[in-house]
Amino acid sequence: MRFIQIMEYEQDPGEALAELHGYAEQAGDEITVQRATVCGDRDKPGVTVVIAEFESWESAKVNDEQEITQEGAENAPDDTTYRNLDVVGIVEM
Repeated sequence: MRFIQIMEYEQDPGEALAELHGYAEQAGDEITVQRATVCGDRDKPGVTVVIAEFESWESAKVNDEQEITQEGAENAPDDTTYRNLDVVGIVEM
């Protein structure tokens, strides 16, 4: 079952995007994230929401265990919140 993790924290979305690009370049094939979408919250300026998509919960766990992911989590803003979601279905409109 596909899995999505949503992270929300206070940071400029442009800076968050640059950091995510750096993470992806450094990690290379080590990470299991299939796609990450960086969003700026229109109702809360300065708040970033990142939607990370994985093949499965197990794949996300493998990603979480990578050293580069652990380092990134240690450096994440203190106010970061996480939502862990199993994808039940996708309806293309």
